[in-house]
Amino acid sequence: MKLIIFDIDGTLTNTAEVDYLCYAQAFELIFGHDVRDQKWETIQHVTDWGITEEIVRQRLGRLPTEAEYAKMQVVLVEQFEKEKIRDASQFKEIPGSAAFFERIKADSNFGMGVATGCWEKTARLKMGAIGLSPDGLPFGNSDHFMSRAKITEHAVEQARAQYGRAFEEVIYFGDGEWDYKTCKQLGIRFIGIDVFEDGKLAGLGAKTVFSHFENQDAILNEL
Repeated sequence: MKLIIFDIDGTLTNTAEVDYLCYAQAFELIFGHDVRDQKWETIQHVTDWGITEEIVRQRLGRLPTEAEYAKMQVVLVEQFEKEKIRDASQFKEIPGSAAFFERIKADSNFGMGVATGCWEKTARLKMGAIGLSPDGLPFGNSDHFMSRAKITEHAVEQARAQYGRAFEEVIYFGDGEWDYKTCKQLGIRFIGIDVFEDGKLAGLGAKTVFSHFENQDAILNEL
């Protein structure tokens, strides 16, 4: 049995732009700084926890308090909900992702899980917008870990316990350069999703890249 792990933003959901917008809005409301010019690729840990900690350290010269982390999560969810009401098209699926996710879930040849840099509540909101849920699945997120490596390892550990076995191979579907680098670090096979077809993942060295999930058979052949 192989283990398939999915990222969310840019992989299952086409939410990278609204995620960036809502995060910047929430950060300014909580910390009073405009971070719309911040480049995520310059952040060491591109997760909700990691981004918040690093930017607060850079701009305020300190770490966020536990109360600020909690408030940031609440306000971020509020911003997503407002944007969803304003324009639900910002929360579309990557073409074919929901159907492919459910196909893998139903296939006894595979175990599956989710590993995302989002906090749990925002991850659930974005998955729910395309009719998916992490319920009952191994689920690594930024509530408990700052680094993507730790989040992904946690999802794999949960999967081993849930399925009661070691896996023949672990395969991660992701869209960011941080996803690719994390997989290289952990020795996990990476399959890129490049919905904008900008070639960035292939340029980094990703050997297998799809622009969507609509050709399920082609992707299954790669698995």
